[in-house]
Amino acid sequence: MFSKMQTLEERVLEARGDREKSSTLITQFKPFIASVIQKRLSRFVEYGVDEELSVGLLAFNEAISTYDADKGKFLSFARLVISNRLIDYYRKQSRHAQGITSYDDEEDIATSAAIDKKSVERFSYASEAEDIKFEIIEYASELCKLGIEFDMLTRVCPKQADLREQYISIAKQIAENTEMVEELFRTKRLPIKKIEKIMAVHRKKIERGRIYIIAIVVAILKKYSFLDLGRG
Repeated sequence: MFSKMQTLEERVLEARGDREKSSTLITQFKPFIASVIQKRLSRFVEYGVDEELSVGLLAFNEAISTYDADKGKFLSFARLVISNRLIDYYRKQSRHAQGITSYDDEEDIATSAAIDKKSVERFSYASEAEDIKFEIIEYASELCKLGIEFDMLTRVCPKQADLREQYISIAKQIAENTEMVEELFRTKRLPIKKIEKIMAVHRKKIERGRIYIIAIVVAILKKYSFLDLGRG
């Protein structure tokens, strides 16, 4: 399956054309899909009950199939695709209900173009708060796999700026060392002996900053754009 070191965007690119991996991502992000649709409809939706969620699942799969790195953050792109497919769904439902098979005149076409333009303008830039929420959920999940609770970070973050910067520097060097990263995820522990040898840092200092260093390593590897642990 996916590598633990991959970002979401890297996982999506790997899932393109792979039905099993696409299905895994869709299942993982069903809460995200529901959240986008609930926000759009301003009401609660439920899988197996609301047709809009089926539209959302298909749209998310489309987003996986058509995503590339130039499109920016995947969740922002997926939100746009879901929102636009939902608009298409309601437009189709409306035409069906009224017995309309095509736009009758230039005014209808102009109206449709205006709606599409407005939808793109409205959803092309994702809600920052929404992205933060799902990024933190994913981050907390990754930390949990390493035995770290997200709530612990505020307690273990060094108060001294110089110490904090030193731990961040250590984390960056670990993140750039494939062997140490693999050992970290395999053992769920920092490779302290290797860090001592390569970075000439005292063992006790590494142990005191263990949780914070691991958290920074994960944040660097996953490229969480909204998380700035360096600030404390």
